[in-house]
Amino acid sequence: MTRGASSGARGPRWAALLVPAMTASCGEADTAAPAATGPASIVVLTGADQRGVPARAPAEAITVRILDADGRPVGGGTVTFQPDPGHGSADPASAVADAGGEAATMWTLGAAPGPQRLGVSSGRAGATVRAEAIDLDAELDALFAPASAAEVEAVRVDWAQRDIAPAGVSVERTEELAFAESTATLRIVSHVVAGTRHFGAIIVPGGAAPETLPLLLYSHGGDGGVSVDEVQVVALALGELSRRFVYVIPSFRSEPLRHGGRSWVSEGPSGHWDYDVDDALALANVAFETTPEARPGTIHIVGVSRGAGVALLAGVRDERVQRIVAFFGPTDFFDDWIKVIAWKTALDGPWELPGLIHLDSTVLQPLVRGTLSTPEARLELVRRSSVLFAADLPTVQVHHGTADFVVSVSQAESLMRTMAGLGRSPPDFEAFIYEGGGHDLFSLAGAIPRAVEFLSQALQPKGDP
Repeated sequence: MTRGASSGARGPRWAALLVPAMTASCGEADTAAPAATGPASIVVLTGADQRGVPARAPAEAITVRILDADGRPVGGGTVTFQPDPGHGSADPASAVADAGGEAATMWTLGAAPGPQRLGVSSGRAGATVRAEAIDLDAELDALFAPASAAEVEAVRVDWAQRDIAPAGVSVERTEELAFAESTATLRIVSHVVAGTRHFGAIIVPGGAAPETLPLLLYSHGGDGGVSVDEVQVVALALGELSRRFVYVIPSFRSEPLRHGGRSWVSEGPSGHWDYDVDDALALANVAFETTPEARPGTIHIVGVSRGAGVALLAGVRDERVQRIVAFFGPTDFFDDWIKVIAWKTALDGPWELPGLIHLDSTVLQPLVRGTLSTPEARLELVRRSSVLFAADLPTVQVHHGTADFVVSVSQAESLMRTMAGLGRSPPDFEAFIYEGGGHDLFSLAGAIPRAVEFLSQALQPKGDP
């Protein structure tokens, strides 16, 4: 009889006592069989197989459940969380399981990129949670590599498939409005874009003949929605020209339009810059359809900050846009300034900067977690970068200050270099950089008169100098 055969008679009985209990978790189980009422296995409920930034906690907490040999929760016992050497720290390092057998910790990964392991134990039961600490610099280098022609074309195809035709149009409110030094009719309207209801305002000066007034779309800045009163500032700046436009004021999805103590909140998730364009152009379509005084096929845009980025992208996408005044807006999401913001945000989370929370939640966090691929994330940057489509821009005037700490002047400079390379110069394209100017119209000396003069050119009959 062989050695294997002589020991085989006793093998099965001892094996039943020696094989550890196994878990059904996403982590790895490594348990021994304790008494029937004690911990027998550990199930990892959340936090297994995450990707995260070195020396930072991944998005999900590590949550486990302690079970006895019959699969029932075991409460009251101590659960210990112990990373492998060099694999960071857990806070708390131990916790008492609640009545449901659950305990949790936050795992801060180790400082070096690569695979990471966290051991979890309670009594003689144990499990292993795995994670991957990404190489953040390498990830961002890949994300911010120059855009390719194929990527630009893929975004064009996506834009061409979007439906911004007026649908479900409703007039929510109509009133006479004191406007600049005269009166106008204000209509609060709603309509459906991409299956969600969107709100905007249309202001029509009194006494205009049919099809005589071009649209002047006001594209607002910030994340807090827009007030009709903001357009009063534009009208006052225009002075006697103010009665020669129909004013279109889009809110952007998930944000309010405010007037007269009331708010109308557009539906849908935020879509900073990219889907903001859909909202703006869809409202322009509503204005053309419902405003007899509107001159068909003629749109001019004044955009501020976030709204300036929207204005430039709208000019790329819609040939009806003829003139754009862009005050300190983003143009190039592949710029080094954006890359630095992405790096800081990936490490420490977003701060108070328009659009950054949206960019973090829809691009950066998913990229870090691995739920959004690098090619997908790059397309999100492409579709927000008007500089990549500069050849399609209409006549543009840009204003930016050198001391702007909200949107870096490098954004204007990127567009200026690109337009120069295309041979576009005044009066087709002009840019004004203001030494010491900040993120404020009134800190840019002479910007408002220049913008008014620029818009006045839109009112001259074709062929006039």
